[in-house]
Amino acid sequence: MKHLTLIRHAKSDWSDPTLADFDRPLNSRGKKAAPLMGRRMVKAGIIPDLFISSPAKRASKTAKLLARELEINKEAIVYNPEIFAAKPETLIKIISECPNAEHIALIGHNVSLTDLAGWLSSEAPNWLKTCAVISFRLDIDDWKNISQGCGTILHYDYPKKPT
Repeated sequence: MKHLTLIRHAKSDWSDPTLADFDRPLNSRGKKAAPLMGRRMVKAGIIPDLFISSPAKRASKTAKLLARELEINKEAIVYNPEIFAAKPETLIKIISECPNAEHIALIGHNVSLTDLAGWLSSEAPNWLKTCAVISFRLDIDDWKNISQGCGTILHYDYPKKPT
């Protein structure tokens, strides 16, 4: 059994139209939401062994804020440039080539994360909100065996979800 947690980056700042999409930072709401979701992950027992993040500014900041709450050294976050603007097939390839960690967290962007979640389980939501955390149990023993429909949703949460 493997566990995969998909995390959409927190709310980004659109106030500077001159910034490239890759360079957009988190806005004040995003800077509050990421630690909140980290605390909720701890409370739910969602502690990944490996963090793989898009290096885009908003995703990397989300990963660092989550890592702090999960007491994971931010230097342990792996940044993969392929995650930015990835198609679901690219994310599947990244996951399938992962080392033998039991629980991986992938921090990235929509629409690819929503599409990947739906590929893993037909029960997944149609759209992952900003800073959403969706955790799956995968019916596989090796990441290279990831396949459509192999996921069972264990946890789904987002900042504005009623508790």
